[in-house]
Parts: sequence; structure tokens; C-alpha cells
Amino acid sequence: MLKLPKFFLPESKTDFIRLGKSNDGGYNIPKKALKEAEILFSFGLDDDWSFEQDFKNKTNAKIICFDNSVNKKFWLKRFLKDIFYFSFKKNIVEQLKRFFTFFKYQNFVKQENVFHIKKHINSSNIKLSFEEQENFTNFENILKEWKNKSFFLKMDIEGNEYGVLDDIIQNQKNMLGMVIEFHSCDLMSDKIKKFIEEINLELVHIHVNNYCSITKNDFPTVLELTFSSKNYNSKRNSNEFNFPDQYMDQPNDKYKEDKKLIFY
Repeated sequence: MLKLPKFFLPESKTDFIRLGKSNDGGYNIPKKALKEAEILFSFGLDDDWSFEQDFKNKTNAKIICFDNSVNKKFWLKRFLKDIFYFSFKKNIVEQLKRFFTFFKYQNFVKQENVFHIKKHINSSNIKLSFEEQENFTNFENILKEWKNKSFFLKMDIEGNEYGVLDDIIQNQKNMLGMVIEFHSCDLMSDKIKKFIEEINLELVHIHVNNYCSITKNDFPTVLELTFSSKNYNSKRNSNEFNFPDQYMDQPNDKYKEDKKLIFY
């Protein structure tokens, strides 16, 4: 079993829908947020946009993705790496599919109302040089550009999320929900606790990314948290505090089990 402080325990629940591919890349989000969101802001894209594509397929929302690392250099390195590690001892079909990922990406970003903005997200408190402004933006500036729109936020930016949390708190007025992957949770638990306490949304779901390392105290270091507008939620019954959820959750690494969470 894995152990977490009790502030991680979702006291509220909502009706969920799972978006994205099976296992790693899929997330549980509130159905009502999906229905009402005018925009999906996606921070962190890499080579998996299955969540964003599902969101688009089920809504009329604009899909606005931010990731400066997904560029020509990224795709070239990925292609060369796939060639170098190609092996007839591995799943041939899956390996061949990877060679066509770039073309699938091109088809994704060419869709109407889908935007890939090649900028990283950082704190609005960081002063940038003129040259740096080309590669960075912040949450405050993003919302100024897309004014007064109800939105859902998905964030997986590999540890850089902590620099954005204050901006989210200060600019959450039109946010219907959010799914965020927190990294180094054993070291940053105080910051996560503060965020959970200050966000107007309610924590409704938690899932451990089972690719992560586990501390000697059985503390998982990478967590996926879902937040939902209070209007969509109700309180959990005494028998509804079991995580992972056997009906909704899938292990990120399909070859490893999702261990049970207990809260202290």
C-alpha cells in the first residue's frame, strides 16, 4: 500500500468521464466541465495529445496547447532515437507506429480551433529579457488574450507546475475544472497542501502515476489530481474513499499494478 497525508483525500465527488488513451495519457475529469468549457488550456504536450483530441471530439471548445519543446529538433531527435533502438525482438507494429507520430501531430494541429503555441509556461513574477519573451508566457497573459471564457486546465509540465500555482489561484475566476500532474510530491507536499486549501475548486480525484519512485515511507512522488467546480460536486459517502477507483482508473504503466492508497 501507498501512504499520503489526509489533505490529499478527496472529500467530494462528481460524475467523471475519462479522456485520453488507455493507461498513461488518460485522465478523469468532470463531465459537466467538459460540457460547459469554451476553452481547454493544455500545458505540456510532448508526443501524446490523445486527451486534447478526445476533448475536441466531445466539445466545441478551442484547444490551446503550450509546449516550446515540441519543435523540429524534438521530432528529429525522436525519429533518430526510434531508428537506433528499433529491434525485431520487440513489438514490430508498435515500433512502426512511432515513425508516423509526426504526421499524426501535423493532422492534430491543422484542425479548426486547435492551436499549438510554442512557448513554455512560467510564473508572472519572473522578469524576462526581450529575447526570452519569445519562448515563454504566463497564465495571466494567456487569460488576457482569451478574455472571459470558461475554461478547463490540463497541466503536465514535469515539475515546473509549482511556479504556476500562485498565478492559477489569482486567475481562477472562469476555471471550471483542472487536472494536474504533480512531481516530487514528497518534497513539495506543503506547496500542494497550500494550493488545495486556496483553490476555489474542490479536489475530487487522486491517482498515483505508477511510473514514479516511492519513498521509504511509501510516499508516491508523482500524483495526478482532478479539481472540479463546487457546482458539479457532492460529498462522498463513507464507502467511497477507495483509491484507485476500480471503475475509472488505469495504471500508467500497464505492466504494473496500481497500489491501494491509504491516508493518515
